[in-house]
Amino acid sequence: MKKLNTSIEYIKSLGKNKSEKSFDELLQLFYSTKEIDLKREIVSSIGRQNDIDKIITFINKEGFNNNPMELIYQMYRTCLYKNLFELGEKIRAAYNNEIIEKMKSYYEYRQRRTSRKKNKLIYKPLLLIGDSAETLKKIPQNSIQLVFTSPPYYNAREYSNYHSYKEYLEKMKEVFSACNEILEEGRFFIVNISPVITKRAGREFESVRYPIPYDFHKIFEETGFYFIDEIIWIKPEYSVPNRMGGYQQTKKPLSYKPNCITETIMVYRKNCNFLLDKNINDYKNFIADDDETDMTNCWYISPKSDKNHPAVFPEELCQKIIKYYSYENDVVLDPFAGSGTFGRVARKMKRIPVVCEINEDYAKIIEGSENYYEVRR
Repeated sequence: MKKLNTSIEYIKSLGKNKSEKSFDELLQLFYSTKEIDLKREIVSSIGRQNDIDKIITFINKEGFNNNPMELIYQMYRTCLYKNLFELGEKIRAAYNNEIIEKMKSYYEYRQRRTSRKKNKLIYKPLLLIGDSAETLKKIPQNSIQLVFTSPPYYNAREYSNYHSYKEYLEKMKEVFSACNEILEEGRFFIVNISPVITKRAGREFESVRYPIPYDFHKIFEETGFYFIDEIIWIKPEYSVPNRMGGYQQTKKPLSYKPNCITETIMVYRKNCNFLLDKNINDYKNFIADDDETDMTNCWYISPKSDKNHPAVFPEELCQKIIKYYSYENDVVLDPFAGSGTFGRVARKMKRIPVVCEINEDYAKIIEGSENYYEVRR
């Protein structure tokens, strides 16, 4: 018996050779191999064949035969591009799968061939004073190319005072939603945040630790963003509070509390129906000045202190985010500006900063030291 050629190159060649012989050989290969990567390429090559009736027969049999989802995606892709919409809807209804839904929206966008309008309506730095959920309504849609911020850490600082955690999350959702309205399609919203712990009301009461990054994920999804990456900001151990004292003294199990030297940088992209390539291609031949590149998602950066603000962004952190997620002349936004570190770094890196601040004292610092800002309330 002749041994079957199962190389990827050969399977692709069968896909290009649209003949009854090629189709039959692809079917033979599909049923004789167990390797998912090979099967995926086989299904893709079957989808390139011309015999629609045989394609329909194959998908009707294997599309509902408990195959791995990687294969189902290829079958659904065939339905889209072979205009087998009834069969495609049958697959879509059977699986109710988020990847299939995204494939459908991408396909429909490409069929419309619509062009995105870039609204470059902001030409100089802007300081918005007031509640960012409201002040951001002054910004035109699609005019921001990057959002990076560190929201107030729930009741962890004197400038962050909410009646309840629920109220805090609702406010964050308002601000995230406002950011979505003005962020260009497909661009990034990045947040630096970490869990926080409340002080005990008394020795007889337990402190509460709030898992803010995990609750933020849901808010991002609800306000029109999807998850891209998690970057871990790692600080030197000497720079964080010591939580190990009790355990070190008693060595009692259950009392262990590690020192928290990390914060989370959550990277999300605004929902859209096109690949990131489309955003990148807007900038022609621009390449970042990249003498040093972070190869992992762990960034070792020392925190900074400031006499005017108890929790300032390290400039190095802002520089990395701006370099990796924006281009020169982009309009970049910080909806919780504090004393304005992000805006200062953005200016140095030839971006146009828009910053929002509700605290009048911090707004005065930004306005006084950075007199190039146009101020709106």
